[in-house]
Amino acid sequence: MSGMDFFGHQDRARTATTRLVVLFCLAVLAIVVCIYFAASALFLAVDSDEAAFHPALFLGVLVVTLGIVGAAMLWKTTELRSGGSAVAELLGGTPVPLDPRDPHERMLRNLVEEMAIASGVPVPAIYVLDGEQGLNAFAAGWSPSDAAVAVTRGCLEQLDRDELQGVIAHEFSHVFNGDMRLNIRLMGVLFGIVCIATIGRILVRISPRGGGDKKGGAAAFVLFGLALIVIGGLGVFFARLIQAAVSRQREFLADASAVQYTRNPRGIGLALAKIGGLSARLESAHADEASHMMFADGVQRWFGGGFATHPPLQERIERVLPGFQKQLRGTESMVDAAAATPLPPGFAPLVANAAPAAATAPARGIAPAALVASIGQPAAEHVDAAHALLQALPLDLATGLREPARAHGIALALLLERQPARRDQQLRTLPADDVALQHSVRLAFQQMTDLPRDRRWPLLELAIPALRALPPERRAALRTQARALALADGELSPFEFALLRSLERNVRLPAEATPRPSTRPEALAQHADAVVLVLSTLANAGAHGDAASAANAFARGVAPLALPQSSLLPPERCRIVELERAVAALAAVSPLGKRNLVRACAEAAAADGTIDPDEADLLRALAEAWDCPVPLPSEA
Repeated sequence: MSGMDFFGHQDRARTATTRLVVLFCLAVLAIVVCIYFAASALFLAVDSDEAAFHPALFLGVLVVTLGIVGAAMLWKTTELRSGGSAVAELLGGTPVPLDPRDPHERMLRNLVEEMAIASGVPVPAIYVLDGEQGLNAFAAGWSPSDAAVAVTRGCLEQLDRDELQGVIAHEFSHVFNGDMRLNIRLMGVLFGIVCIATIGRILVRISPRGGGDKKGGAAAFVLFGLALIVIGGLGVFFARLIQAAVSRQREFLADASAVQYTRNPRGIGLALAKIGGLSARLESAHADEASHMMFADGVQRWFGGGFATHPPLQERIERVLPGFQKQLRGTESMVDAAAATPLPPGFAPLVANAAPAAATAPARGIAPAALVASIGQPAAEHVDAAHALLQALPLDLATGLREPARAHGIALALLLERQPARRDQQLRTLPADDVALQHSVRLAFQQMTDLPRDRRWPLLELAIPALRALPPERRAALRTQARALALADGELSPFEFALLRSLERNVRLPAEATPRPSTRPEALAQHADAVVLVLSTLANAGAHGDAASAANAFARGVAPLALPQSSLLPPERCRIVELERAVAALAAVSPLGKRNLVRACAEAAAADGTIDPDEADLLRALAEAWDCPVPLPSEA
């Protein structure tokens, strides 16, 4: 694994975006020059103008080309505005049911849920490309809140659980490291570039027909269309160059991350080897424009793979299973060679049905630096803890999390107080005529009575897919009812704020736009007031009314940031409306600024030597809102 942390990878993704913009501008400039020469030849053929340079023509070509490419980019980006689900459906994906009957799909959903809970993100949308027998997969979206993970039917039928887990872990690395945003922007850029060839084909088809004096003009028109097709080929060349330049090295990182997440290099190694023996090719008409986001190169490439979006399979396998290429010399089968390659030092052989590590209480006494280092870096122990949590859920509760109506009740039950009088006060805020909802909430609360307090937050992450499946009016009612329950006693606990924030972020209404990361990251110092408000909220929450403890916690949090004239705000100043605005504003901070911000929040929460469950939930909610997922706490 690279020594770079989550925030470093996020920052590098932004740097790659800058490189993408530069390459795109160079490609468009080259296309403009070529189109200008083609247009000059057309005018020369029509009116015999012998001028060497036509400034007005060049300007016109520049404006029209930029307009066409820009409009095409905007159209494609708008088409994908809803995030990963739009990409999956574009490629022919079918959503996996919340409670699949197909055993392959059930295994896929279980693996995705484990990785999501382990890493601290809501369970993404899950798709299967049923018409694709090639072994491939991808993750797409603008952020973890609208991500989708998709695999081909070939993956489900040809890979075993360990191999599929390696593929899923690889795709989750793309979710964490900023690759999804880069990839979906790249789809828009590529579409804008290659649309020139499409326009050329249209011009050839609609070129004027006739004889006499019109013959020369018609021929010139056809030749101009043919020239655009050739120039479009140049655009395709640049598109492939951009794909290869942006995505190849990121695949090595995702492979290494998959090993870190699963502690099983043979899983992803054998998955890659099976692709070598079979195929990763996709049949979708849109495979070419999305090939850079696939697990393996899914289309035929030029020049012997010189423009491939992915490194050679043998090189990828060698990196996760050192010694593979030596084993390959003695056999023609990549699968046999991968299976025979000894595991690297520090990796124990797989043990069938090994007991997962037991889940423990969250982050008590964990150092803030360790918490920050874990962000976006789930390890095998986190996956084990997620597996244990899922196995320990009561069967009826686990089933309810996959049924939209019951998931509605479970989400509301998470807000209920243990004290009967306060709980009854909350329940009175629910619609009296909705008997089914009342029953669902009460039943869910009873089922969660024995569930450890620190294990309730993952229930919400598991329920997100079912909550998204609610009709729009029920989603709106859920958010309204959750806010009423949380504010029934006139106060808002950190856990209540965390849950409300997660619902608003992850269970959106049709009129709400998908939140997208800022393309121009801002310095943390630009949002000093927002930082003070967030740290004051954390400090007051952990102090439980002790002014001295709150002041100490705030001082611990703000010290590393060197903010000018920073002082603790009283609890009455930390109201939900202002806090929501502050959290939203801080989402625009640069990745390295977020590292300092999350570290400051952790310092404030841990000022008394522990991070209690309420503080842990609030930290997880804040970090998720800033696209900095905190892994599920587990045994060290």
